[in-house]
Amino acid sequence: MRILSTRTLAAVGAAIAVASCAPQRPPIALHARVEIPEQQPVDVRIALQPEHARDADRYLEAAAATLKTCVALAGPLDVQEIALTDRAWNERDAVDRGTRIDRVPWWTFVASMAPELAVARAVSRRCWDAAIDARNQATWFVDGLVEFTARRAVVPTFERGSNPPGFAILEQRYFGGFVPRFMWIRLLAETDGEPASAFRAHRGVNVQGQTIPALDERALAGKTVVGLGTLERWVGRPVFDAILLQFVRDFKGKAPQLADFERVATDVSGQRLSWFFDAVFRSSGVFDYGVEAFSSESAADGGVTTTVTVRRYGDARFTGASGDRVGGFENGRGITLRVVFGDGQQRTDWWDGRDERRTFRYHSQTRAVSAVVDPDRVLLLDLDRTNNSRTVAPRRAAAATRWGSIYLLWLEHLLLSYASLA
Repeated sequence: MRILSTRTLAAVGAAIAVASCAPQRPPIALHARVEIPEQQPVDVRIALQPEHARDADRYLEAAAATLKTCVALAGPLDVQEIALTDRAWNERDAVDRGTRIDRVPWWTFVASMAPELAVARAVSRRCWDAAIDARNQATWFVDGLVEFTARRAVVPTFERGSNPPGFAILEQRYFGGFVPRFMWIRLLAETDGEPASAFRAHRGVNVQGQTIPALDERALAGKTVVGLGTLERWVGRPVFDAILLQFVRDFKGKAPQLADFERVATDVSGQRLSWFFDAVFRSSGVFDYGVEAFSSESAADGGVTTTVTVRRYGDARFTGASGDRVGGFENGRGITLRVVFGDGQQRTDWWDGRDERRTFRYHSQTRAVSAVVDPDRVLLLDLDRTNNSRTVAPRRAAAATRWGSIYLLWLEHLLLSYASLA
């Protein structure tokens, strides 16, 4: 991590003051013709602010990548041209000219992917507006769909310069957003960054309200991003992409509802998914599963008895199947438990996640070393993964290092903020 000296901060402040007094220069006109298989070429035009001129290629590349991603997810689009406008730093409520790009700070680190994400979100929204009539659709669902598409478009670009997984590196900003600070924290496309962070801070957001506050809208958009990621992992990416493609085919130019999306998902996947949509999009319940107890003790016959208790800490249920249990038998395999033994063998079991807890017992020749709930991270909606695993030998040193690093990072931020006021 990099710390800016007082002299550097003073220079930055002087540069900002000079820039604010300088006359505003006209935008730079960028143009690219994007060739897409099975789709008519699309002309991309960007009115780019002069301070972003050095990143012109990044803006155009991101627009092309997002267009191709949109066509892959939604099919051919009735779009021949997309006009994007890069907002000036002091522009507030100006008339919208074409498609507005979110403001990109004048100084950002490359790995933060700020230009790419801003362009991807603008192009993604334009594409989904062309694909379906979203006027009667829940705003938060459309926002989540736009963000989901934008992230998928940016991931390949990010991974060309950084090791996977991820779609960006965290960049924190100080002093009114003028000064960036590079953080070696990788953001995952499935669960990190805004608006997923809003959902993480407000997991019990109410979906059913008639009027939804702005904060709840952001949290619901984040829940949609994480929820779509969970659905993608549950049915598999090829099936999920086929769901989106069929959804657009069936409702192109129409105003579909969430129930229509559910119906298409059910038809394409061949699974009855009402259990998923009810728990995710029609409920304010919180998903949280974990390992409550884990022991591996010697048995009387010379073997080893391992006992694992899995618990549902949240009120939302990830069952894996619709309908109730029949005759006391479980209905669904939503929650996966994987137990690893000392000789390298593994045992995988499933649970419908309906009860508050479920106990599994194993008899083996060697002790178990770990137990993990949802080892493949299918349930991305379970944001609290600290309780998802247990080991026979606690990793106290690793835990102490992690929490110690978090404390030092907090202290560093405090000292940096205090130094700026001294």
